[in-house]
Amino acid sequence: MKSLKKAKGLTLIGFIFVLVVLGVFAFAAMQIGPVYMDHMNVVKAMKTAASESSPNDSPGKIKDRISKLLYISYVDQVTAKDFKIVRGSGREIQVKYTVEKDFVFNLGFIMKFEERVPL
Repeated sequence: MKSLKKAKGLTLIGFIFVLVVLGVFAFAAMQIGPVYMDHMNVVKAMKTAASESSPNDSPGKIKDRISKLLYISYVDQVTAKDFKIVRGSGREIQVKYTVEKDFVFNLGFIMKFEERVPL
């Protein structure tokens, strides 16, 4: 009869523990991933609006263009009110917003985004 001292491998309890940990990370990625995808669409809309605008365009017209681009991309966490057209050394589009996402039970994520794109 062989000794069990030389037995190697993962027990059922250890395997279940590994699956639970991987499941929690996968669930977190499924919750956070779409928020970052939306943020990439926001930046893309800002860059598109900046490249299509002329120096004489009003801030309202630029915000309207961004709003339409966000609508096309199905981004609903950011509105035209979150964007600002700021003058400095040149004009730039700024956006600053926060996304709160529930995770599980009373745990959640708060993600803050801030971007600037020159006009």
